[in-house]
Amino acid sequence: MNFAAWAALGAICISIGYYAACVVAAWRFLRRAATGPRPLPKIAPRVAMLKPLHGLSPSLMDALLSFMEVDYPRKEYLFGVSSYEDPAAQVPLALKPRYQFESISLTVGGDPTAVNRKVAKLIRMVPRAARADVFVLSDADISVEPDYLRRVVGDLYADDRLGLVTCAYRARPPGSDLGARLEALYINTDFMPMAILADSFEPLHYAFGATIAIRSKVLEEIGGFEAVKDLLADDFHLGNLAVQRGYRIGLSSALVTIVPGERTFSDFWHHQLRWARTYRTVRPVSLGTILTHGPFWALLLMLACRFDAFSVGVAAAAVAARLLMGSIMIRRVARLPVSLADLGLLLVKDFCITGIWFTSLLGRNVRWGEREFKVTPDGRLHELKPAANAPPQSITPPQPASPMPPSAMQDATHGSH
Repeated sequence: MNFAAWAALGAICISIGYYAACVVAAWRFLRRAATGPRPLPKIAPRVAMLKPLHGLSPSLMDALLSFMEVDYPRKEYLFGVSSYEDPAAQVPLALKPRYQFESISLTVGGDPTAVNRKVAKLIRMVPRAARADVFVLSDADISVEPDYLRRVVGDLYADDRLGLVTCAYRARPPGSDLGARLEALYINTDFMPMAILADSFEPLHYAFGATIAIRSKVLEEIGGFEAVKDLLADDFHLGNLAVQRGYRIGLSSALVTIVPGERTFSDFWHHQLRWARTYRTVRPVSLGTILTHGPFWALLLMLACRFDAFSVGVAAAAVAARLLMGSIMIRRVARLPVSLADLGLLLVKDFCITGIWFTSLLGRNVRWGEREFKVTPDGRLHELKPAANAPPQSITPPQPASPMPPSAMQDATHGSH
């Protein structure tokens, strides 16, 4: 065999080992999740649930209703919008008559000095919950199970060394749109196993925006949300700042759900390309990600060996291992149905992600909604086409204290602002 064939064979071995490790980590996670929520302290901590909102989506009301139905004795809900013109402002107001015995409040506006719009709203919300022992924040498109809050708070108070707890998440596509299906497959078969595997092998140094439950005293010690008001990856840095203060981060046994907003293949491509190019600012040389792309290396091996029997057999084994790992993640961990069409689309998604990885090396422009940015080598986002009458903006994420894994940056670039 030539050098390309040996390189592909080595990468296939790494990929299969990675798939096996993800399955083992998932099995451990499922065992922990099956035990039920950990017991709460004798006096349940008072929890303030913070939900910064921006715009309406078809799934927003259902997502917020799932939070209203959580089973927990001492909780209050705080929603935040930038202005009354935001249509999302009407949703909390519509919830009040239905949940008359719940504490629900709406804050309008944010800290004008904060570049990060989501964090600007969080800064405005915190003073409204001065009695809270724990702040639980999550992105607007997240939905949860009834035992979610008992699990998260129980996990947080199971160890005094824990400063905050975060959650992995699964994706449920809202329909048959190609972009949403591809994004859901990425989350369920790439992000979710990476998050669970990372927690199994090393202490977490970051948090996911899907859920961050942080003790109020820890938030105060790190400087409040003001400490991350100008950072792009605010969820990552909240966790990282807590670790720098000597606290640990836990991954809760709760698994929350996101409904992908991508509709077209272009939406999926640009979202993933934005993540890949942003991730490069933290780790310019990132071979770990590409080395786990089994189907790509299987194809390369067959091409290098001219489709001989050995290469075809090894490639088939690599693809089978990938499909087995993906189906286990979707059916057993995400608890979602999986069809033969999904498995076929999983391979298409894998090759797309490989193509996006290589494309990310060839430029620095990214698209975020209707806005376009250029990512500079030091991590700044410079807006190329600012809205009318609006000055260009830039966001500078500083270098983290520890390398940011793909899963953390993916989550950091997913949340609403």
